[in-house]
Amino acid sequence: MTYDLIRSFGLVAYLAFSLSLALGLASVTGGVTDGAIDRRLVRQLVHRSAAVVGLLALALHLVLVVVDTYVATPLSAVLVPFTAGYKVFALGLGTLAMYALVLAAVSGWARLTLARALSERAWRWLHGAAYAGWALCLGHGILAGPDSGQRWALAAYAGGALAVAAGGVVRVAGGRHVLRRHGDGTFGYREVR
Repeated sequence: MTYDLIRSFGLVAYLAFSLSLALGLASVTGGVTDGAIDRRLVRQLVHRSAAVVGLLALALHLVLVVVDTYVATPLSAVLVPFTAGYKVFALGLGTLAMYALVLAAVSGWARLTLARALSERAWRWLHGAAYAGWALCLGHGILAGPDSGQRWALAAYAGGALAVAAGGVVRVAGGRHVLRRHGDGTFGYREVR
């Protein structure tokens, strides 16, 4: 039963992070009407909520990995990449994914403070750890799980990847006006050329 829960929470985390990344990508573009701004703010709210769900599922996934007795995985193997005694590379990717996704979450939570203390560009670079974290999470899931070849697992991985790809298309093909949050927390438009 622990294995099923480990795998389930891992997949929930992957799908939640996929949704969060897709909406984060799609949230920076949009029109200048009140309706467009409202839709962008809703996307941001769901983006953040999905990240929280992903972090909670990740935490449960990790706790269960450590307490599981079938495959002994000590806490040190969860915290130090490529030190696990089982599927070393796959679990190492998972550890790196965890650090990247937590960095993205912390930078999102502290956005205003970091943008003021560093710069908006530096904040975006830190928050961009989500891209690497998501890709590492996908690699970890595919390589670590013995059921990754099952149709349902492949559908989950493909669904997450398609959502992220769709978010990327929206970002690239989005409107000419990009709504940005300034360091003081207010919103403004920047013309994209």
